[in-house]
Amino acid sequence: MERVPCLDWGESRHFDRVQDRPCCLCGRPTPMRSHAGESVHKVCAEAWNAACPGEPRRYTVATRTKPEQHDVGTWRFHNDGPVTDQRAPILGQVITTNALSGPRQIEGPEQGQRGLFAA
Repeated sequence: MERVPCLDWGESRHFDRVQDRPCCLCGRPTPMRSHAGESVHKVCAEAWNAACPGEPRRYTVATRTKPEQHDVGTWRFHNDGPVTDQRAPILGQVITTNALSGPRQIEGPEQGQRGLFAA
């Protein structure tokens, strides 16, 4: 049996107390909602994340106590919690051009300072 990482959807915004809608993946009714408001069963979202390993992922922010980043799901279906950062990614070195002085290289992030998002 394949091991599928579980999503942490404990926040109340993932539950619609008013109306069940068809799951966007399996079509059966569900009160669950993704971060984007899609109606989806949590287990369907977990299965979709496992079946789509090439999708853009979200990662935790490395801290002093937890220097390792870890995968919290895809952009479409990901975990809750204050462990995720909403800033734009820093994916590597950036090269900019200045019409007056030509190409200029800007140093990339230090080791362990990559940021949250990766493709």
